[in-house]
Amino acid sequence: MKIENMQHIVVLKNLPSNIIEEAFVILKPNLKVKEVNGIKKESEYLNCEKKKKPKEYIIKEAELLVSDYLNGMERKKEEKKQKEIEKRYKKLKKICTILTFIIFISMLVHFL
Repeated sequence: MKIENMQHIVVLKNLPSNIIEEAFVILKPNLKVKEVNGIKKESEYLNCEKKKKPKEYIIKEAELLVSDYLNGMERKKEEKKQKEIEKRYKKLKKICTILTFIIFISMLVHFL
């Protein structure tokens, strides 16, 4: 395998599963994705697990683990953005308060 291709491989270890120890995910090279489309109908997979053969069960469990991992990564990214927005909001709120106070004082000085 070429070294160029190895940078697009992700190894997932310590997964919360009794069957799967680690998973390899091969990413498409150099794609910019606007939205991540994951597994939308996880409940269908969970309902069908009892009817599936053992190999299909393993595949479905691997798919769910990978989707959970990706959802976790997305949540972390969203939380980071949310914290950054809150930090900016607090900073702007302080600046607005200070400016309002300065304007109020300048109006008092001007009219007196």
